Amino acid sequence: MTIVQILCALLIIAGLFLLLGVPASDMALLFVKPFQRQRERTKKIRRITGKPKGKLAATVADAKEMLAAAGMNEQIDAYKWAAVILAIVGLLIGLALDNVLAGLVLAVGLGFSPLIVIRIRTGDYIRILNEKLESAMGTITNAYVAGGDLIGAVENNLHLLPSPLDGVIRQFYAETQLIDSDIVKALRRMRERIDNRYWRDWCDVLIQCQRDRQLRFALPGIVSRIGEMRRAQMEADTAIQKQLGDYIITVMLVLGAIPLMGAMMPAWYTMLTATPVGKITLAVVLAAVLATAIWVARLYRPVEGGESK
Repeated sequence: MTIVQILCALLIIAGLFLLLGVPASDMALLFVKPFQRQRERTKKIRRITGKPKGKLAATVADAKEMLAAAGMNEQIDAYKWAAVILAIVGLLIGLALDNVLAGLVLAVGLGFSPLIVIRIRTGDYIRILNEKLESAMGTITNAYVAGGDLIGAVENNLHLLPSPLDGVIRQFYAETQLIDSDIVKALRRMRERIDNRYWRDWCDVLIQCQRDRQLRFALPGIVSRIGEMRRAQMEADTAIQKQLGDYIITVMLVLGAIPLMGAMMPAWYTMLTATPVGKITLAVVLAAVLATAIWVARLYRPVEGGESK
């Protein structure tokens, strides 16, 4: 009955939100506001004392930085609400099993599951960005090495550059033509728009080329290095994906064995779900599965290319 009562209460609350036209975010602020002052005070103390963030705060900050790096700032609120909803679902599942400990484990684990999605999505974004960086840098480099004129190389190849690199290069071109003709300053600003060590090295050499054009022959070496990094990353991804497939199969066997054994051995299933020792065992198994899923997600995100985390 408890699980039914909780579901009914949640549905009634959601219905009231819809009838009154009150955004759920406004109601959330009412609960968060009393703790806002304490949070601001804690942040101020950390800034003054240099005390590092806690693990939870650091994890959330990392997720926000990854979404920002991938151009997904507008999705932060959606992931927050997904985490809250999944945490509630996990708790309800535990209550349905009459296992409060498993419910708490599922609430925490499922609440963190959006972080797994964020890491996978940002990892894919970084891989695509590295591929486009190699293409754009190679196009500009070839034209610059052949002609010796950076602005001309950029102007003649803007239509060949992939997105979103074309926007960065177009901004550089517009700055040199319409705002300030100082190419070095424009290159320094362009250098900071992408967090990638090969990109920064490439921009540094371009800056040095404005004093000595012979240095432009060092640019193809940087482009070849990012190509080698991408090939090494692809080999690593292939190995990780194989291990990921094995991990998913193992998890399915572990979790699928519970209802299967329950059908074959009802007494064993009753012991697992009704006795204190069985409930603790089930909670430990669920915690191990969720913890290893987060650990696997950390391995999926590429670290080459200058990303600090």
